[in-house]
Amino acid sequence: MHESFLRHERWRYLKAAVALCALAIAVYLWHDPLDGPNGGTWLGYALGTLGALLIVWLAWLGVRKRRYASNLGTVKGWVSGHVYFGSALLVIATLHTGFQFGWNLHTLAYALMVLVVASGVWGVVAYARYPRLITDHRAQATREAWIEDVLDLNERAIQLADQISPDVHRFVLRGAERVHLGGSWREQLLGVRGDGGKGEMQALTEILRKKLTATGAERAAVADAEQIILLTDEKIMMSERDPAIERLKQLLELLTRRNDLAGRVNQDVQMHARLQIWLYLHVPLTAALLAALTAHVVAVFLYR
Repeated sequence: MHESFLRHERWRYLKAAVALCALAIAVYLWHDPLDGPNGGTWLGYALGTLGALLIVWLAWLGVRKRRYASNLGTVKGWVSGHVYFGSALLVIATLHTGFQFGWNLHTLAYALMVLVVASGVWGVVAYARYPRLITDHRAQATREAWIEDVLDLNERAIQLADQISPDVHRFVLRGAERVHLGGSWREQLLGVRGDGGKGEMQALTEILRKKLTATGAERAAVADAEQIILLTDEKIMMSERDPAIERLKQLLELLTRRNDLAGRVNQDVQMHARLQIWLYLHVPLTAALLAALTAHVVAVFLYR
């Protein structure tokens, strides 16, 4: 049975992290310095040293993951420890500060640490949620295959529209050019905005409705109709012998499939973006934290 990295070795690292936090809190409550808790007491230095070592060890995970022949534990064990001791770091570092904050380098290092932990928490949530959703969403298909199908359906729809009328051809061509896949990082994270082709479908549906109901002179104006009116399946079935109406029905089916696939592609892109965005934040923030931590330690020993 597959074991999650969170449950690794029967929650070994969760138990160790909880024990570490409990011990740190107990000593902090027992310690009663004359000038109040702060990073300059013996306990403050001890917690600060422990926190700095934890940060360096946590950052080392990126190196360990690339050393496949290493005997220093399994990657799953390292990831499990990374998650739980990273969360414990928040407690250790906060106790180290003695809850004294200000507009200085030391608070900057603390703020960066909080951001690193927060981005790491999002990473855990994302990797627990999105891989399964992506697998279920794709149903053994691939994004590349979907995109090829969208392009193929676009081409077939344009060719079919050309057989109906110049106005419908221009209209479908404009719709094909507006099909939006992916987009900027903001669109990938929040989802592509727009009606998903609904306006185009509703307008073509109105053209078909008018073809089903128009007589005489009314049929001459059908190609320009772009109002929003829904069809019923009963009316479509009544006119199967009309070649023009049959082509419109085929066109609507092609566009429905195209819009559905385009929506699937964009949803797949969105889930991947939400899965990966934490890494683009976590790694740079970790590098910034290491730099701020170094400056914090140097400043403490130079100006204490």
